[in-house]
Amino acid sequence: MTTAAIDAVCIPPHPFFDFNDAPDHIERRHNKDDLRNRLLDQLEAVLSYLFPRGKRQGTRFVVGNVQGDAGDSLVIELEGPKRGVWIDFATHESGDVLALWAAVRGFALPRDFGQLLDDVGDWLVAPTSFLPAPAKSSTAHDTLGPHTAKWDYRSANGELLACVYRYDTPDGKQYRPWDVRGRAMRMPEPRPLYNLPALHPTDTVVLVEGEKCVDALMQVGIVATTAMGGAATALEKTDWSPLAGKTVIVWPDNDEAGARYAKAVIPKLLSIGAKVERISVPDDKPPKWDAADAVAEGVDVHALLAGAMPITSAQPHQPFEITQWRARERFTGEPQPRRWLVEGVFPLAQAALVAAAGGVGKSFLLLALAREVAAFDGAWSNAPTLFGGVLAGQGVAIYVTAEDDGIEVHNRLNALGPIPDRLYVLPLPDAGGAVPLFAPDPATRGPSTTPAWLALEQQLTALPGLRLIILDPLQPLCALDLNVPENAQFVCSRLAALAAATSASVIVSHHFAKREASTPEQAREAIRGTGGLVDGVRSVYALWNPKEDQARAICKALGEPFERGRVVMGGVVKANGAACLRVTTFLRDSRGLLVDRSEALARANRTDVDLLPELKAAIARAAAEGKPYTKTGGNGVYERRHELPEAFHAIGKHRLTDWVGTLLDRGELVMAMAEGSKLVKWLDVPDGPVARGEAVFVIGHLGRSAP
Repeated sequence: MTTAAIDAVCIPPHPFFDFNDAPDHIERRHNKDDLRNRLLDQLEAVLSYLFPRGKRQGTRFVVGNVQGDAGDSLVIELEGPKRGVWIDFATHESGDVLALWAAVRGFALPRDFGQLLDDVGDWLVAPTSFLPAPAKSSTAHDTLGPHTAKWDYRSANGELLACVYRYDTPDGKQYRPWDVRGRAMRMPEPRPLYNLPALHPTDTVVLVEGEKCVDALMQVGIVATTAMGGAATALEKTDWSPLAGKTVIVWPDNDEAGARYAKAVIPKLLSIGAKVERISVPDDKPPKWDAADAVAEGVDVHALLAGAMPITSAQPHQPFEITQWRARERFTGEPQPRRWLVEGVFPLAQAALVAAAGGVGKSFLLLALAREVAAFDGAWSNAPTLFGGVLAGQGVAIYVTAEDDGIEVHNRLNALGPIPDRLYVLPLPDAGGAVPLFAPDPATRGPSTTPAWLALEQQLTALPGLRLIILDPLQPLCALDLNVPENAQFVCSRLAALAAATSASVIVSHHFAKREASTPEQAREAIRGTGGLVDGVRSVYALWNPKEDQARAICKALGEPFERGRVVMGGVVKANGAACLRVTTFLRDSRGLLVDRSEALARANRTDVDLLPELKAAIARAAAEGKPYTKTGGNGVYERRHELPEAFHAIGKHRLTDWVGTLLDRGELVMAMAEGSKLVKWLDVPDGPVARGEAVFVIGHLGRSAP
């Protein structure tokens, strides 16, 4: 692909039609020279539309062929007097931009000449909300005249994203943006920053108002950018992420609009972690003076930038640094002795909260969950049972407590055992105190996040391997009235967004209202702010104390002494989707930790003699329904125990497997082979359909492959 070869291309030779030979009798709505010029004005957008798989190489655009295949055989000039001229080095076809449009869109020339011009004209004047409807014999561009400037917005790797055209009209300057991917005169969503290819490798960027100022600074070796629309840009619709972590020097125009823009954009930049400075415009400069004026006047721009003032007052408040709170480093050795106001009830130098359902033990249980997630090696055989279910996730765990101080956390971690490396425990009383993460917006009076939330969110999203985030409890971290549905829904939406961004489970603890609850239904109704909070999250797990006579009966069955508050019940009281809905029985041990005793209680209340007939009947029923069990494995009775009657839900794996073995040894169950299988593994009673080879299996039952 030599330069000489491209330079030799002029008007397209046969087989393409020479547009200067267009028959005079063809009635056309558009002028071919006008259409050609307008295609050339936005050539990059035209080529991106015609050839999505093409790419820019220096001053040329390359693609495989007119069919748009990947490659570099077809070359189009992007700059100079040959702008828009092309040649396909494989077929030796060539021409100008109109001939290229005809080849790509399949117009046979000269027969389809009029249709070609109409097609190009329709593409150029696609109506948008940014432009008035075109007149019958005109276009929106025609009403503004020829553009006087044009700026290309590209991605960091050079892909054309948008073009901005400037028109100088009798009424003043007007701008028209072109969305390349959307093929419409509009701003893309999200709106990119200008000059992105130059931003990535630099640590310091100057933010100005307008592309002209960016180009002027780049001419003197200063990396700059602007938002699409300058001072009138919509902050929330602009993608500011390329500036995260960089030093951004804000250079507004010397007018009231520039001052408003700087005031609005600086907090936005601080919220994404940028270090922000602001230019001080010299007092002798006229209104509207900007960076382009400074370069044109020969001002020492480098010295002006060096004198920019750092902005600190609007920086996000970051009351703590999570990585400084690795539990193994903070909580080793002997804990400090506790000083009490009332022994074991109210500690000194700490605030206390008394709630109707207080003292149940949810905080200790949540800390145990965080520790297990951080310690779990992912092996199924080692998975502990927590909150009535088997642990399935493992990784970094973050536990943030707003009420317990370091001494209390230290004591609890000592009681739980060795501290895993991936656990971070942050006691806010020792890190500056609890600060609101959610609060009313002073301007709108609606719910809003605080700088502390933004700081926390930035740290959490940067942690690799994060699997669990616990905020315990929610109320001290929220300055909103959670009894107002809009406030509760807002908080839940931010928690859901954090979970989505980190791929972690986000769990917040909350208090019951001042009422008793002794059943799952009552527990759900007792949750403070229940309307918005319960509806706003995916799953709700509740803990409550049973009535005293039930608690005494449980302690007696387990052979444990009864103490008030020792027995706690728990379970999922709301779920969006499948969930384990059985109630778990916890017993508080000598450490104060709630321990799941459901399996022991089930064993105490039921005997093998009682349960074996029921197990046999359940296995026979599953086989008759085409969903038989196996002794072990993915369809094993233990793995699918929640399909069995509730009495089996808390039975351990080995015990349940032994019971199946007992029934097999007695001949009350048999293992059969499925049609097309070489394994004898499916459980049934001797005269059942699987044993007789007459079973019709349900395809894909329980999401498993059909046998």
